[in-house]
Formats: sequence, C-alpha cells, structure tokens
Amino acid sequence: MNPSETALILVDFQYPFTNTAGANYRAVKKEIEEKQLLDQTVDLVKKARSLGVWVIHVTEGYTNDYRELDATNPGGFHRGQILRQAWKTGTEIQSYYPPLIPGPNDKDLVLPPRIQTSSFGGTGLNEILRSRGIKNISVAGFTTDVCVYATVTNGYDLGYHVYALKDAMVGYFPEQSELMLKNTYPMWSKVVSNDEWLNMLSAGAKISTR
Repeated sequence: MNPSETALILVDFQYPFTNTAGANYRAVKKEIEEKQLLDQTVDLVKKARSLGVWVIHVTEGYTNDYRELDATNPGGFHRGQILRQAWKTGTEIQSYYPPLIPGPNDKDLVLPPRIQTSSFGGTGLNEILRSRGIKNISVAGFTTDVCVYATVTNGYDLGYHVYALKDAMVGYFPEQSELMLKNTYPMWSKVVSNDEWLNMLSAGAKISTR
C-alpha cells in the first residue's frame, strides 16, 4: 500500500465522545479505556504523517436552530441531535479532541462539519481525494456501528480500497460492533489492527522508493 495514495480518515473525535463529561462518552467508555483508543490514535496519526499518509479530520456539526435538518423525519439519528440540542457548531460540545488538532507544520485536511452520517456526505471529500490521487482510505473513530460504518460502505461504493482500523474505533454496543467487524465489515473493507496497517504502509513505502 503506497502511503502517497492513502488517506487516514478520522471520524468525530469530538467532545461528546472524547471528553469524560461528553454526552456520548459513557456509552463508549469501556471500549475507549480497554483499547486506550485516544492515546493509541494520537500515536497512530503521528506515525501515519511520518510515512506520508494524508490525515483527514471529519466532524459533525449543526446550526444553532438545526434549520438544515427535517425534524419530522421518523429516523432517529437527527431527531436525537435536535432533542438533545447536540453538536452545535462553534460550541464546546462540538469541539475537537485537542491532542489531534493539527500543528502548524502538519499537512492534514480539516473538513467543514457535516450533517450526514457518512464522511462523504456533503463534504466534497470524494472529489478532494480524487484530485490528490488517493486510492486507499483507512477509517477510524466513532462509531463502529454508525458513522464509521457509513463511511466504510460509502467509500467502498465509490471504489476506494477501504481499511477498517479495528483498534481505533469503538461502537455504542461492543458485542454488536465485534460481530460487525468479524462478519459485516469484511464485505466492504479489510479489517486490520493499527500495527498491521502501519506495516503495510512501511512495506509500500520501501517499494515505492526503489
């Protein structure tokens, strides 16, 4: 896997999931702590950058009155955000995890907040990746059973080679997430550990420089 043709997509590393006071933290606390997910992801991003992988930060966010959403839609995803008054752009509860904020010398891409479940929804991400010659996408973040999953399936349908980083994602329902990674994700992606992914990139870097 050539690092220059690879992007690491980080989904929703934001206050509700990453801060112990966040509204969603309790639901993912067990997996976050068992996997040491936050520290491991910070380390993963540093190593990915050093190999030449393009790191892309994707967030969720809405206007103050949620005017972009249909409150009458019977589906629960957006209705839940409205009822909880969650993810308002520019507020602390929509803020990004500080250790992952790119530094002045990092070449990461930070996309505008999205309102759809997939990282490709309304963000222009597909067009941006195509313009840079990206063929492989690796997905991490929140959650295995919602937005990460939507990003993985959408990426597959768009023709990317998708890698699901099992060490760097958690779900609302750990048992369900484990089954999804075992039985469902392989239809759309290659499920790998952080180390397996980094080894693939290191090998690809050596080949590309020969």
